Amino acid sequence: MTSSSEILGATGLQTEFFQLVQTALYHADGMWGDATVDLYLRDLPPGHGYMVAAGIQEAIDSVIGLRFSDDDVGWLKEQPMYATLGDTFFDSLRHFQFSGDIWAVPEGTPVFPSAPIMRITAPLPQVGLFEMLITQAVGCASAVATNAARMTQASGGRTVLDFGTRRVPGRSLAESAARAAYIGGCSGTTHALAARNLNVPVVGLISDTMLAAYEDVALAYDALSSHFPDGCHLNLPTEGPLDAIERFARIHDKVQTVRVDHPNLAEISREVRRRLDERGMSHTRILGSGSLDAQSIQMLVAEDAPIDLFAVGQALTQGITGTGPQLCYRMAALVRGTSPVPITGHWSACWPGIKQVHRFVDHDLICSEVESPEQTLRGGVPLLRPIVENGQPKGGPQELKDIREHCARTVAALPASVRRLSAPETLSVRPSRTIQDLAKTST
Repeated sequence: MTSSSEILGATGLQTEFFQLVQTALYHADGMWGDATVDLYLRDLPPGHGYMVAAGIQEAIDSVIGLRFSDDDVGWLKEQPMYATLGDTFFDSLRHFQFSGDIWAVPEGTPVFPSAPIMRITAPLPQVGLFEMLITQAVGCASAVATNAARMTQASGGRTVLDFGTRRVPGRSLAESAARAAYIGGCSGTTHALAARNLNVPVVGLISDTMLAAYEDVALAYDALSSHFPDGCHLNLPTEGPLDAIERFARIHDKVQTVRVDHPNLAEISREVRRRLDERGMSHTRILGSGSLDAQSIQMLVAEDAPIDLFAVGQALTQGITGTGPQLCYRMAALVRGTSPVPITGHWSACWPGIKQVHRFVDHDLICSEVESPEQTLRGGVPLLRPIVENGQPKGGPQELKDIREHCARTVAALPASVRRLSAPETLSVRPSRTIQDLAKTST
């Protein structure tokens, strides 16, 4: 797989310009103390009871791989804002390397507003450089993984396929979306490069373009079945899908899948199934497509439509831009000088301090690290795990299939009221008394 730092770009200019100005300010003022920032959800997308955390490994790879080239530094030096700044700051950029710690929830974990998803501790001049990289990677991937998880739940055990990430602009975002779709439960992707790099099953159908390339539809099907006998996955036209079944007479035993895209998918799929069975094609699966989302898939399953697989497109990648989860990247703790003071009196995160999140059956508890062992004894499962220490990863990345299994297991463990697709509740997130007191004394 292509490394995520390569996918998202390892240049330190992948940030907002004034984050670079702030970085230079901290450097010039000698503010070298460690800062801890939290990444967390401000709100869930409308109609969602949870969000699946994804893109975390990509974000971490990007942080570790972040560098400033000579061209990057040269461009910065040319900006009027930096005209009076000495060379020391620019030299530090040329030798930049992340030196901090990162804790994060395992990818595929359902998360809720205000509870940290990631916790980054590093020298103050470093932490601001990562905001865009991290929020982009986690925000986009989490949107897709969450949509996939909801659609997979709605399918009632039938297969859901990713037909959407091929429409995502750009190689890096498309691969990230395909990875997230697989984490959330999609069983395969149409995106060939993503399938190769991620080792995700590749799927797809022959398009109408192939039919147009031949003088006769029968000749086109003969050529396909001759050269690719296992590749007879075919589209039925939206207009006249039933009539198109007659074209399969010469290859009826080889047609493995037919795609049905119709406004009345439940009714038309029943008639397609009947006609296929009449022609000895009971082996042929029906792939339902169109503007499918979690609610429409759930309705088709409830109506017992004879659809074996669902192809999901636009609704899968919805939220990857504009309407995605609202993530916050905020300072929670700061050390000034040589005296380790966890909170300086100024913080912007929802809750101050260096924190852990414990999951109980009916709520999440945000507590201090000191309280964590006690909460574990009470049955809480600590969610944040150490991923990077002193700039070095702890172990290798998880296997994608293991992340996918973790997602299915942890989503299924949520209360039914949180998982439902219409008017869901959300898991309560509570601060411990220690965190509440810390907030009071720090304001």
